[in-house]
Amino acid sequence: MKILQPHRISTEILDLIYDAKQYLIIVSPYVNFRNWQRLADELVKAKNRGVRIDFFVRNEPENAASWEQVESLSITPRLVNNLHAKFYFNEKNGVISSMNLLSSSNSNSIEIGCKLETNDELDELKRFVKDFVITNEVREKPNEDDLYLSKEKFKVVLEGYIANDTRSSTRVYFKNGILNIKACSNSFSLSIDKVHNKVYVDAILSQDEASMYQSEAAKHLRNGYLTHELIAGGNGYHNMIGAYSNTRLSNSYLDNLRVNEKKELIVAISEFIKGVTSFKDACYDIKKAEKEADRAKAKEADTEAK
Repeated sequence: MKILQPHRISTEILDLIYDAKQYLIIVSPYVNFRNWQRLADELVKAKNRGVRIDFFVRNEPENAASWEQVESLSITPRLVNNLHAKFYFNEKNGVISSMNLLSSSNSNSIEIGCKLETNDELDELKRFVKDFVITNEVREKPNEDDLYLSKEKFKVVLEGYIANDTRSSTRVYFKNGILNIKACSNSFSLSIDKVHNKVYVDAILSQDEASMYQSEAAKHLRNGYLTHELIAGGNGYHNMIGAYSNTRLSNSYLDNLRVNEKKELIVAISEFIKGVTSFKDACYDIKKAEKEADRAKAKEADTEAK
C-alpha cells in the first residue's frame, strides 16, 4: 500500500476511472461535480464503454444534492445509511482516501490517500463493500416531506407549518437579522445566538399580562425544547415573554440545519406561539370578568343608594 500526497489523489482516482474495463466501485458519501467537469466526463465515458458503475453515497435528506449529481450522469446512486468511508476501485487497482468527490475537497482541502498494490488488498476492499456497505444500503430515498424540508428555506417551511397548525393568517420574514413572525394576531421575534447556536423567541406582553405571568403562564406554556421566562420591562422597554432553546444546534444558520433539527425547532416555535396566544386570551378573559364584576358591584351599590 502506497501513501498518496494530496495533489496525487484526484489523479489516481481519474486513472482508476479511465482504466476500468469491467466495473468501477465508487464510495463517496458526498458528491459535487460542479467545477470538476473532467471527473464527470470520465464517469460518463466509462459508462458509455460498458463499465458497470456502482456508486455509493450517503443516505440522508440533507444529502439529496449528492445523489442528484450522480443521477445527472445517468448513473443510479446506491444510498447507504451512515456512510463515511471513501474509496474507489476497479478490477485491478484501488484508492482509499479521506477525500469525497467534491470539487472543494479536490481544490481546497488537505487530504490523504493510499493506493492499493496487491490483489490481496483489493480483495479485502471488495469484502468491506460486501460486509459493511451493501448491508447498510437502503432501497428507497428519504420521503418527500423530508426532502422538501431539506431544500426549502426555513422561513417558508415555518410559515406554512404555523399557518396550518394554528389555523391563522401567518407571515414570516427577516428584518435586521431577526426572523419576525406574525401569527394568531400577535407578533413574535426569533433570533439565534451564533456563538452557542441557540434560539431565542419572544413576544411583547401588556402590563396586565406580565402581572399574571406567575399565576397563569404555566397553565398554557410547557418547558421542554424551549424554556420560557418573563423579562420585566421598564425605562422605555416592553414587558416580554421569551423562550430559549436548551439544545445546541448544529449550525447557526437556520437554512443549514439538519432535517430532524428543523422538525423539532418548527414544532417548538409553533407550540410556543399557541401557548402565548392561549395565555394572552386567558389574561383577557380574567380582566374582562374582573371588569364585569366591578360593574355589577357598582350597579348594585348604586341601586342600594337609591
